[in-house]
Amino acid sequence: MSAPGLQQGIAVTNLPIALRQIIINRIFGLDLSEKDFISRDHGLSAYFTDWFEEQCEAASREVSAETLEELLDFVAYLQTTNSSQDRIARKLSTSSGNFDAATNASLTLAARIWLSISVGSLSHYVTPGQDFVLWENNWEYSKLSKAVHDTLWPKIQTTEKVKLPKVFTAANLETIAGIRIQWTSNLADHLSLRDDDTKVMLFHQASFLELHQKSKHTILRSDLIEETISTLRLLIPCNEPRSRKWFQKKQKKLGLDAKAGSYSSLNTSARQIEKFHYWRDRLVVLKQTFDDSEPQTLRSWWYDDRKRVQWYTFWIAVLVLTLTIAFGLIQSISGIVQAWASVKSLHK
Repeated sequence: MSAPGLQQGIAVTNLPIALRQIIINRIFGLDLSEKDFISRDHGLSAYFTDWFEEQCEAASREVSAETLEELLDFVAYLQTTNSSQDRIARKLSTSSGNFDAATNASLTLAARIWLSISVGSLSHYVTPGQDFVLWENNWEYSKLSKAVHDTLWPKIQTTEKVKLPKVFTAANLETIAGIRIQWTSNLADHLSLRDDDTKVMLFHQASFLELHQKSKHTILRSDLIEETISTLRLLIPCNEPRSRKWFQKKQKKLGLDAKAGSYSSLNTSARQIEKFHYWRDRLVVLKQTFDDSEPQTLRSWWYDDRKRVQWYTFWIAVLVLTLTIAFGLIQSISGIVQAWASVKSLHK
């Protein structure tokens, strides 16, 4: 027997925590208690507000699934039927007697909320970022698992040897290099640069990834999940005071998943670029962009200690210039006071 709340339409917002708990347990085949569920980003609030509800609202006009219950049935069908979208849709149409674009749209939406990845396309929704998993209707042999693996699979093209020092954090990307962080709930966008390398996408749904680790109903590889979390440990280390303060401010303002900024930093061995396979190329490009950047403001110069000798040289020069100006002002003011005193004594 289904929960009463699941009989409402899919275009819903501000879902109560009790209903969120039911939905997550259904998606992942888990039996999370209320306490355990609430402890995960206050009931996966970032996932529901930034992804689930947004996707459902956008797709509500073109899907055949009219209720949350029906949408979760589509998710369950995807999890147990590893076939192409076209074949699944035709099989469903045989049982329902109604095959149309709405069935395919329902499958696309179900895949998206299950994986937190932009799978396929929805005519009324512009995919955030640019990266998505191509799972087309006419791909007779394209299973969803294969489509996901083909997109999120180690494709190491660069042999560039780069170092990933402790200074290489998301806070410093913004503060020093002027590379703006754009948070995303689409895993396929993670670490990709945008807008002429002035913006980088960062996936923040860490609580959702951890549920995939616990679930038997997942097609995301465990090493992909672990490596994605490692990139968050690299870029948002909670034991680095400035990174922690920076992320807490962002999380409060934007409603991000707090779990993304709760991991401790990677040790020296784990920061070797060779340890990364899925995200290596994007990390290399991002690090090169970071290295090539020059501070544009005094605040950027203050935090930019990538080159210690250059940092000390710059601030010594600033100090000398400041003292020169200060002493010059003091001399000028002293001269004015003396001249004024001389003129005043002559009048006496």
